[in-house]
Amino acid sequence: VKDAEENAAEDNKRKESVETKNNAESLVYQTEKQLQELADKVPADLKASIDPKLSALKEKVAENDPDTELLKKMTKDLQEELMKIGQAAYANTGSADAGAGAGAGAGAGAPPPGTGGAAPPPPGAGSKPDDVIDVDGQ
Repeated sequence: VKDAEENAAEDNKRKESVETKNNAESLVYQTEKQLQELADKVPADLKASIDPKLSALKEKVAENDPDTELLKKMTKDLQEELMKIGQAAYANTGSADAGAGAGAGAGAGAPPPGTGGAAPPPPGAGSKPDDVIDVDGQ
């Protein structure tokens, strides 16, 4: 039992290290993908500020046992830069188009997951009770 308790701390430390490394690898992939997809919309100065952070994080992730706290900090820094890519791409698409898309997305996105699933059954429920009555009657 004592051995298990002693190992629990080491296990948690190892788990955190692995999760941090996985998150960093995922962020590297996301950043590279965004840079490719939005290459024409990302300003050169922003790309220039992202590239060194991306390269440094890639190198750190490639290490066998990277420092978890440093990896977290580097990941956070790159995440902030990745958000700037999204902002730059959004700004370049035009506020009218993006606003309409966001409005439609918010209207269609928010209700369907929560209420959308419940909303179709009531109209369907109007016709389905007939079906249910027919099924029950038969």
